[in-house]
Amino acid sequence: MSTKNLHLFDTFEKDGKKFARIPKHTINAGTSPKYSDLVVKDKSDFKAIVEKLELYGLCVVKHYLEPETCEHIKKELEPHYFRHQEWNGSPFPKETTVVTRAALASPTCMDKIALDDTFYKVSYHFMSESNVFWIGDGKLRRSETDVQLYSSIIYRVGAGAGDQMYHREDMALHNAHPRREKYHYGDDVQVGLAVALTPMNKTNGATRAIIGSHLWGPLDGPYEFDPQRELYLELEEGDGTFMLGSTYHAASSNHSDADRIGAFFFMSKTYLRQEENYHADMEPAFFENMSFKALKILGLHTSLPFCGHIGYRSPAFVLNPKLKEASQAGKGNYTEVIYPVFE
Repeated sequence: MSTKNLHLFDTFEKDGKKFARIPKHTINAGTSPKYSDLVVKDKSDFKAIVEKLELYGLCVVKHYLEPETCEHIKKELEPHYFRHQEWNGSPFPKETTVVTRAALASPTCMDKIALDDTFYKVSYHFMSESNVFWIGDGKLRRSETDVQLYSSIIYRVGAGAGDQMYHREDMALHNAHPRREKYHYGDDVQVGLAVALTPMNKTNGATRAIIGSHLWGPLDGPYEFDPQRELYLELEEGDGTFMLGSTYHAASSNHSDADRIGAFFFMSKTYLRQEENYHADMEPAFFENMSFKALKILGLHTSLPFCGHIGYRSPAFVLNPKLKEASQAGKGNYTEVIYPVFE
């Protein structure tokens, strides 16, 4: 009986070094897209956003936030920037500082980005699952997964910072993508939303991405690709970019004399572990008065049927018992009961 191959390639050693045998493959053949092909002018145009993510792995949305909102976010974030000397260029150059768990550090980040309806709707569209389970009474139960905030990090790329290395955001979740000719639902476990808090351009370190790399296989790395498919995500303050976790991207060198600041928020499936822990060092009182929507996005609700429970209760309802009565999510562990008919 065959099982899933947990190892993607064979290795061998020579002269004290380890090598991998990786088959060579031509990738990204065909017409290269233009930057304008990625752009949607209205964040409410859900259909266009989905279509561009399916085709390119990316979608730029103009005027996602008002510049005034971006300025307010930056003021809230200012006391929270840090860097660790031991990074030493990995994962970030010494000129870059960050704010991690920005959804907790900035109330406006929480409200305008993490809880944004379009961000949620797009993430849910690409990642939600509906599965059916047999239970011993002869009936089936259906449960739907939801999405949660995987990470919320602000990157302040300082003058003189060098290029970041290309990577897929979902590498921490060991998501190995089959090579595809066209987009296949079920492959992605992350959807991101980047918002420019300052203008982002080729001079000051805009994120660059390889268009179409969301269709690459696990060994189709960014070592050889059509250079016309590398695009810089040049954004005005308040512009946003949706990105699938499978798309290769990286920050670029900052050749200007000013900081480039971008907010990068990623959602994941609720049954997967979050990159950032939003809970362990926070007092329960911090969460007690949050809405059910906020607690759910922060991963403080069960992923149906009961993943992440506390004594078979949702953590959200432990923190605030009143929410259970107000929320339909408190009515049970399954979306519905299904009676089978055998034919």
